[in-house]
Amino acid sequence: MRGGPANPPPHRRRRAPWRSPALLAALIGVALALLCGLERTRLEIGWVDALERASLDQRFRWRGPVPPTGEVVIVAIDDATLERRPELYQRRAGTAALVRAIAAAGPAAIGVDQVYIDPEEVLSPGLTRRIKGHVEKNMFSEAGAKGQADSLLQEVARELMGDAELAAAVAAAGNVALAIHLTQESSDGRPLPEAATLRHGRYGQQDARSPPIRTAEAGLVSLPELVAGARALGGITVEEERDRAVRAIPAAWGVGEAAYAPLAVQLVALREGLGRAELAFLGGESSLQIGPRRVPLGDHEAVVLNFRGDAGTFTTVSAVDVVEGRVGDVLRGKIVLLGVTYFGHDVVRTPFARDLPGVELQATAVDTILAGDPLVRSSALTDALFTLASGLLVSLLFVAALRAGPLLRIAGVVAVVGLDVAAASLAFTRAHLWLALVWPLLAAVVAGSAALAAAYAGEALQRARLRRTFSNYLGAEVLDELLADPKALGLGGARRELTVLFSDIRDFTSVAERLSPEDLVALLNTFLTPMTQEVMSRAGYLDKYIGDAVMAVFGAPVARADHAERGLATALAMHAALARLQPSLRQFGVEQLQIGVGINTGEMVVGNMGSAERFDYTVCGDAVNLASRLEGLTKTYGVFCLVGAGTRAAAPASYRFREVDLVRVKGKGQPAAIFELLAGPGGAVAEYAALDRWTAALAAFRAGEFLKARAEWLAFQAENPDDPVVRLHLARLAGLGDTAPPDWDGVAVFHHK
Repeated sequence: MRGGPANPPPHRRRRAPWRSPALLAALIGVALALLCGLERTRLEIGWVDALERASLDQRFRWRGPVPPTGEVVIVAIDDATLERRPELYQRRAGTAALVRAIAAAGPAAIGVDQVYIDPEEVLSPGLTRRIKGHVEKNMFSEAGAKGQADSLLQEVARELMGDAELAAAVAAAGNVALAIHLTQESSDGRPLPEAATLRHGRYGQQDARSPPIRTAEAGLVSLPELVAGARALGGITVEEERDRAVRAIPAAWGVGEAAYAPLAVQLVALREGLGRAELAFLGGESSLQIGPRRVPLGDHEAVVLNFRGDAGTFTTVSAVDVVEGRVGDVLRGKIVLLGVTYFGHDVVRTPFARDLPGVELQATAVDTILAGDPLVRSSALTDALFTLASGLLVSLLFVAALRAGPLLRIAGVVAVVGLDVAAASLAFTRAHLWLALVWPLLAAVVAGSAALAAAYAGEALQRARLRRTFSNYLGAEVLDELLADPKALGLGGARRELTVLFSDIRDFTSVAERLSPEDLVALLNTFLTPMTQEVMSRAGYLDKYIGDAVMAVFGAPVARADHAERGLATALAMHAALARLQPSLRQFGVEQLQIGVGINTGEMVVGNMGSAERFDYTVCGDAVNLASRLEGLTKTYGVFCLVGAGTRAAAPASYRFREVDLVRVKGKGQPAAIFELLAGPGGAVAEYAALDRWTAALAAFRAGEFLKARAEWLAFQAENPDDPVVRLHLARLAGLGDTAPPDWDGVAVFHHK
């Protein structure tokens, strides 16, 4: 194949894999999966972590509020309490009365979300000591009636003993867990008391090989007499994340060699009657044990809370109603949390609320443990595989075999994003699994965007390459169609029914011998220009020039159902164009230029063919070879255009033909009927009288009835004395005699091209 359009070699395209959108998307997916694994294990990427936690909050909101277990009740020191009985919060004696009222209601455990660090100071410290000393020395050591002043001093003394009264109430209840605040920063607390004082706050068991990652050097602890009367101590320290939200509670703090439990753990243990020995912190296994309960931990040894809803989700009663006996059996058998909820005090930010009271956060922690549904963070490997799957799914959208358009690919990327969100949401709601969402979304969006950009860039390059490659071989209209649908090229070869046209100048060698090289080139350009225009104007593809010959294909690269008609119309147009061209050829000393045209329609392979270094878009096959042979036979039969049986069968009724012969050309085993193109809507090439005699002669000739054939052809020749075809057949009959040989089949055999 010579002189055809060439594309960049295939092996060079294979050396540039980044030009493949599918491969690019897959590589991005792999890279982001690796980065996800690193970020989950050792590489901190703040903005990714912030987005991931925000996505967790969104999953809570998508899921919506869920009912709590009903085992936790909050006794709130609320606005109503401060308005009607402020002493319940402001005075230790009032708090003692509140604790006694709660204990009388029969709860399973009481958690006090307050720390009483300093002694209550109603009067100045010096005056308080003097009054207490006087009363103890002078009013309780001697029997007898006291005066009004003494009674008043006794009453004052009792008011000054609120700490002792609260301690007595806590001890009497027998199921109170007091809060402690533990911190690593000495500025946020005070030096901790000796370990023995805090023994009720420890886990009974811990893995010595995996001590808590949080260590406390300071803290806030209630007065020793209060601590002594409490059944347990529990940490209430919370850790705000970068966005100032709280999503988990620390599972343990290390103080010396001991591990200390949070308040929620202590309350669950009290409710179920567990001893300290039945509480275990298993940092190495990323869990903690509360009797038979195994509580999984999230990152940084924290219990990731499964929030139930906004503020007010848990059953809440006012402290003043408890003291005044208006709550009935609401507290019986429940874990009761005593805390502050009045406006503007002790609030935290959660997925559902910006101002959740701190006591409700503790209630959420208790309820999460009781329900057994703390969130579990998926492993780094799981997140990485999820990310990889997201990227690879996107890459499949860009596989060339899928032949997806831009809109389908964009819809596919959106679908993958939807699948990522759905998978993460289902894992969250059904399995309480915190599956990474940001990394898979990044993989889908980044891989999809990059692949789309690469696809657009590749298509733009392909369009530019196609325009550059085919602009000299196709008409503008066909080229635009090809650019709109490059798949019409059928790269790599495809079997299709097409029409091929060959044309050649008769006796061009003798013409060339008389001309200088410059004149010869000018003559060829003068001749080929209008011939090429006729091909392109009928949506033909100019396959190549072979010296003075033209090879054109109809029906490719853009498919045309009427390719045979277009080929025939082109032949008629060439005949008319040559007639118009004849006067201008005299400047080259050429009086008359004649051409022959061969056309055939049939199945052939069309596509890019050639070597690894150079290949052409062309056609090949027996149908192509026959078209070339037909062009050569026009010299033998002396006609302008010969067509094959396939073209004759596909031609519209407006075209007229004459069957010329049945031939077996070189390279073909089966005989082929050939036809002369006579006329069509575009004009006439030849006109014959008495065509019925021609048809009768041809039939007799093939039947071996030579006498009848000779008679009919002679009669036809009398009507058409200038017909070269009838002269050829009569000459052939003269050599055969009057009787057909035994193996006669009427086929003319040609051994030359």
